[in-house]
Amino acid sequence: MTSTTVTHVPNVPQLADGDVTDPELRDVIERAAVTKSPPPSWYRTMGQNADVAKEFARYWDMLHRGGLVEHRIKELCRIQVAQMIGCEFCSRQTSPSAGITDTEKLSCALPDWEHPDPRTRAALHYARTLTLDDGRDREVYEELHQHYSNAEIIELAAFFMLTMGGNRMAKSWTIEPHGETSAIPDGAMSVHGT
Repeated sequence: MTSTTVTHVPNVPQLADGDVTDPELRDVIERAAVTKSPPPSWYRTMGQNADVAKEFARYWDMLHRGGLVEHRIKELCRIQVAQMIGCEFCSRQTSPSAGITDTEKLSCALPDWEHPDPRTRAALHYARTLTLDDGRDREVYEELHQHYSNAEIIELAAFFMLTMGGNRMAKSWTIEPHGETSAIPDGAMSVHGT
């Protein structure tokens, strides 16, 4: 009996170390090894177009780790969006500096879970509405305005949209093979239905 080995073949391959000749792109990849969200494999893939990868990294860093809204809130929303989109690659990542607990990570996209902090809860509701387009805009905006300025709402929306697009790109590129254990909890809300 012969055994077959399955080899992962991404739709867009990652650059090998020797192929990264742009020093600024190399810095982006090295920084990703520390920040982990997204990881180096993201930028090694996106690095097929170094200018796009470098500009993406700048915009991502400003929206994700910078800006007006706390990084921890945005990271929890990012994980929730990844789970709702169904992106295993993005769901497996966690920014170490955000301090997300395993319980939060495995609960954030469950329909009945509500974060105990009202500011975080409002952002999660907004991310859900934008991702699932569930028609609760008036309710969500009433809640948002209790905790966020208009400038912060713009920042959250821009971050959530960039996150959703990035999730879809990662799924399409098939950057890494998925393991047998899913990073998406059973029963998570999904763009594909419940």
